Amino acid sequence: MAINAWELATEYVNSLGGLRPLLIIMHGPWVSGEAYVMEPKPPLSIVIIANDASVGIKEAEVGGLRIVARFLTPDLALSLVKQGDEELINAVYSGSFLVKDEEYYRLLEDTINGEIRSGRLTWDSKRGVWVKATLR
Repeated sequence: MAINAWELATEYVNSLGGLRPLLIIMHGPWVSGEAYVMEPKPPLSIVIIANDASVGIKEAEVGGLRIVARFLTPDLALSLVKQGDEELINAVYSGSFLVKDEEYYRLLEDTINGEIRSGRLTWDSKRGVWVKATLR
């Protein structure tokens, strides 16, 4: 049976009940397509940004796939971008959105772009990801 990560992520998010997320981003090997050829199968990574989020990392299993969900508040997500949180930054730029509040997304993207313009983030062309710039 083929794994449909999008459907499993949606099922997981729907199980969260009354949470009203601004952004839900799937990222990592399931989005890039690499997970389909990997053994053992990696977990499905999700970032959930919501005003009413209980901050932290939660794990669950849905349809035989382990899901690792990172819950953040909007202010914490902006703060983490300014601290150079590579996982969050790369999720925003290379992930797939299940939920996307355009106003908040623009604010988050503007914050990331500000970090790039300031030189605090740089592109690692070997790995194809944004990383914290090293001080010289």
